[in-house]
Amino acid sequence: MKNEKSIRIFLIDNHALFRKGLKAILADVSNFKIVGDASSYHEAETILQENPVDMVLFDTDFYIIKNNEFSENILKNNLTKKVVALTFAKSRLEFLNAIKSGIHGYILKDEEIDYLIDCIYKIHAGRFIVSESMVEKLVKLLIEKSEFPINLIISDRELEVLSLIQNGYSNSQIGKHLFLSENTIKTHIKHIYKKMSVSNRKEAIEKGILWGILK
Repeated sequence: MKNEKSIRIFLIDNHALFRKGLKAILADVSNFKIVGDASSYHEAETILQENPVDMVLFDTDFYIIKNNEFSENILKNNLTKKVVALTFAKSRLEFLNAIKSGIHGYILKDEEIDYLIDCIYKIHAGRFIVSESMVEKLVKLLIEKSEFPINLIISDRELEVLSLIQNGYSNSQIGKHLFLSENTIKTHIKHIYKKMSVSNRKEAIEKGILWGILK
């Protein structure tokens, strides 16, 4: 049974076509009130400060600022009651990091629209919802690889560096690609090795694939 009171929703996605399309669809749903939408986290925070909502649906697939910091900030500042990640990201690490930031749902963008609508109602009612495929992958990993460190946090930048390492970039090339000094890249790599308990690039890549961080 759906709540009679309108659920105030705000959308964040840097893909205008997807954002506007979803906004139009959800606006026609009974008891949904789409308060607004934004293409960036900064823009969203500015709007939400004037118009707090019940739920924010946000895209985790772009890094204007760290996704986790954004989730924590809008919850801490009471700009929304619920935060839901709407994403293509199926990385186990991104999923776990998002959970730690305090989100209330993790829904994949390839789900059917009726499923998303049902999830919004359930999350608003107090449930925690995750796309079924993510739950299956997480459970499988925990069963097969019990050593997986759930409390591991690798920053967005470190994940970028690790991905470039996998693609064969040298420290100098990574620095140029990310507009950072080579010393900064060396520091990031040192932190990555420590967090992953590895001693070289090959081991980091292998463990990254094992943990689902890398493809």
